[in-house]
Amino acid sequence: DGENLTAEILPFGAIIKRIKFKNQEMTLSVDEPQYYLENPFYLGATVGRYANRIAEGHFSLSGTPYQLEKNNGSNSLHGGVKGFNKALWQVIQQNENEVELYYCAEDGEEGFPGKLEVWQTITATNGQLALCFKATCDKETLVNLTNHCYFNLEGSDTITNHLLQVNATHYLPIDDNSIPFEEAAAVKNSCFDFTQAKPVGGALSQNHPQLDAGFGFDHCYVYKNDNKLKAMAKLTSTLTNINLTLFSTQPGMQLYTANFVDLPFKARQALCLEAQNWPDAPNRENFPKANLLPGEVYNQTIIYAFS
Repeated sequence: DGENLTAEILPFGAIIKRIKFKNQEMTLSVDEPQYYLENPFYLGATVGRYANRIAEGHFSLSGTPYQLEKNNGSNSLHGGVKGFNKALWQVIQQNENEVELYYCAEDGEEGFPGKLEVWQTITATNGQLALCFKATCDKETLVNLTNHCYFNLEGSDTITNHLLQVNATHYLPIDDNSIPFEEAAAVKNSCFDFTQAKPVGGALSQNHPQLDAGFGFDHCYVYKNDNKLKAMAKLTSTLTNINLTLFSTQPGMQLYTANFVDLPFKARQALCLEAQNWPDAPNRENFPKANLLPGEVYNQTIIYAFS
């Protein structure tokens, strides 16, 4: 997209290796390609078959119980040991501002039922990087796809000076295993309130039992479950005067302040704005639906808009 926006995509893991806007690095990235074979922090990765956590790695579909590997304490996280972030996606087509990737997850892969075919189109236009996900299955299954870019809009070693606005009035508090409680909580009068833009560091430095539970922010903000494109959040660096606005059709956004990130980076050097379904939704009646049936098409969009 001219000089304004460039993105490097790796077919392995359908990873957005780096995003540059006005020649400024927007994301955490590593130069050595082999780093991404392990990629312990899911830098820029496409996450699936089910993003975020499933409690005890256990769920049922139409009365049939399934058990996934527990790769995050007692939980299954981000699709398991070899999720979509460790899959080699096929490049279906590409041109200078778009690439279409395809991956077919076999029935039983990582414990999930059903063959799931996934198409992801990544398009750069006018300072925007749009990710369009589409998936179909041959047997009832779970699906929840997101992207795991770590954003720092100034190339610094901390996210604390960035301003964040989150257009949500409620979030999901978590237990000590990072699994949501039954009910969403209002952000009002707490450090979780980003309805007006404010510095990330100020919020992180407050005392709140939920910050202790997540070792920082690692929480899902909740939105209307209407599959409509909406502005979820806006991140701003006052140093570079660059804004990132996240738009998505998803019903949730996991705010993650890179609390567990380690070398070659620092904890809290960046943050993730992961548009996705709510954590542990497969096990919750009152959360947005997490299953996909044969004949249905999973369609979700994530847009990173830079200005």
